[in-house]
Amino acid sequence: MDHSNALISSVASCRDMRFSAIALLIAFSLISCEKENPPLQEEEEVQQALEPELPATPFPYSTQAFPEEWLTDPALQLFGNIGSGIEVTDAGATLGRVLFYDPSMSADGTVSCSSCHAQANAFADSEAKSVGVSGVPTVRNAMGLFNFRYQRRFFWDMRTVGLAQQVLEPIAHPDEMALSLAELPVRLMEQPYYAALFEAAFGSEEINSDRVASALAQFLMCMRSYSSRYDAGRSNGFVNFSESETMGKDLFFNGDTRCNQCHSGLNLFSTQPFVNGLELDYAAAGDGGIGSLSDDPYDDGRFKTVSLRNIGLTAPYMHDGRFATLHEVIDFYADGIQDHPYLDERLSVNGFGVPGQEPYQLSLSAEERSALVDFLITFNDTLMTTSEWLSNPF
Repeated sequence: MDHSNALISSVASCRDMRFSAIALLIAFSLISCEKENPPLQEEEEVQQALEPELPATPFPYSTQAFPEEWLTDPALQLFGNIGSGIEVTDAGATLGRVLFYDPSMSADGTVSCSSCHAQANAFADSEAKSVGVSGVPTVRNAMGLFNFRYQRRFFWDMRTVGLAQQVLEPIAHPDEMALSLAELPVRLMEQPYYAALFEAAFGSEEINSDRVASALAQFLMCMRSYSSRYDAGRSNGFVNFSESETMGKDLFFNGDTRCNQCHSGLNLFSTQPFVNGLELDYAAAGDGGIGSLSDDPYDDGRFKTVSLRNIGLTAPYMHDGRFATLHEVIDFYADGIQDHPYLDERLSVNGFGVPGQEPYQLSLSAEERSALVDFLITFNDTLMTTSEWLSNPF
């Protein structure tokens, strides 16, 4: 009996040890699995990273304003977007900021407005042609976004009037974001952060394309650029300019280069589209600009005249991004203009009269060309390109 009890006790002890070993193995396996396979935790972290980080109190977008001289400039008031009816609120612009940077605004969730309009590039694209969800490059370069108060028509061919119309086109475009306006509200409702943002901006959680357009337009209206070295120089007599920058400034404004005939005023732009002689036949080259819409030979190659503000940040240049550097742009205007039948008179030999005259050639030395480039770079506004108010909240 004693031997039997001892044997039973020994067996029980071995069994307990075996169970203990098994339990330890299971425990180690569980720990190992947690270390080797933490997908749930990673997914939670990713999900948290996709939530916009917004200040408890919205940035005061509604109190932003242009300097007084901008607000009283007769030319800007005459041609600007002042009476467009876009009222900016802090909550509305905050919502617009989130929408602008949110890739869920695209069909496959990979492309946002900021994909083609990067803050570091003054909200332009550093690629000659933007690539959206289709993988097919767009036909034109994505221009910089700023100072919308002084613009009425948008896109290179100026086909839209008003920001509320402009902001929706890329969303539905099959090569850009490819999300139908009917599906847009459904997609946004899936994101947990939009209900509160829409309620704060519009008084209810309802999401529709009109509200999306309004919020985006409000955010875009806050992209203001007036704090460049050039602006500082205007107030201090340009004592902050180098010798080369001063030479470039004099060349720009002296009339011989005719630069400021097309890029004038505080915004350094024109509301008029021009034929600048990039091609002899734009339509044959693949893009007739406004002429592609009007079928009028007079409009062949007529494109929007963009502002020169932030020009050093928005390369490549022209409607198709053909010029990689400002030096190439200056070289083109100096001696590369084509003899287009409707070349703008400001680029012709006489400088006035009917379009289509012989192209004007500049006699600029290498030093003068570099000086013009140095001056153009003083239009860069690093305050706008680094502002947290305009940055990615995700």
